[in-house]
Amino acid sequence: MKRNLKAQRLRQSFYLSLFYSGPAVGILISGFVAPFLLEWHGPGTWWIVWAVLAGISISMALVLPLARVAVPPVPMSAAKFDVRIASVLIYLFGYFLFGAGYISYMTFMVAYVRHAGGGASTQSIFWTCIGDGALAQPWVWSGLMAKIRGGGGTALLIGLTAVGAALPLFGKSPILFDASALIFGNAFFAVVSSTTAFVRFNYPREAWPNTIAMMTVAFGVGQMLGPIGIGAITDKLGSLSYALNISAAALVLGAVACLSQHYNKLRSSAQPSSRSRDAAALECLLWVKPDMCDACPLYPR
Repeated sequence: MKRNLKAQRLRQSFYLSLFYSGPAVGILISGFVAPFLLEWHGPGTWWIVWAVLAGISISMALVLPLARVAVPPVPMSAAKFDVRIASVLIYLFGYFLFGAGYISYMTFMVAYVRHAGGGASTQSIFWTCIGDGALAQPWVWSGLMAKIRGGGGTALLIGLTAVGAALPLFGKSPILFDASALIFGNAFFAVVSSTTAFVRFNYPREAWPNTIAMMTVAFGVGQMLGPIGIGAITDKLGSLSYALNISAAALVLGAVACLSQHYNKLRSSAQPSSRSRDAAALECLLWVKPDMCDACPLYPR
């Protein structure tokens, strides 16, 4: 039974990671399209690229109504949890720093490649390498997703994202740029998957929306403030390398913050009432085998 649980959790983690591969396809498409359109039409024609990408996005969105996802209802006897921000505050701060650091890399890195002499082909290869790395992440990281409890898994992935962001500081070779893109792309989408896995493991189903919303707000604020702040510093100091330095530093600090999130502390601050636990136990097939409760993804002891 433990083997079946492990296989099921691994499969769920793979599908969770696969869900976030959609944006990776968008990165690939934009990498194939944008650099060459800009080179063809010349400076100041960014709006043409945006229009073309918008048209591609609309055409792809037309297939969405064909998707049918069955959402199982939440049992009436399900436990009620309060989502306490204090218990995950350090994790939220780390995710905020990740949002600020990763988006700054993606904002300024193409300009850095162009400033280093990279033409449309070099820019396209660099950007598609990010997409290739992101597409591969379900196969690379689904095993880790199945084991995430505290913030260690997310910290590892943010740390790898920082490595990818810092690589261009050591040279201006296209090979170094592409290696940076592959490492960065493979890790940064996995970070988003890891936060969802973190929430799914540490909270019951009815608490997922509010908890994921908290994560998304922290991430979104980081994405909003990162380019503004780092862009202002870069303009002041006059070199794009400062953007990469600050981006990598923010990612390292984010990794350290997430590493400080302890599973045991979180679990002890997010327990259902004994009555709710008993009600949920009536629907839990694992409850008939108490030695299996530690393997339960929703109500661990």
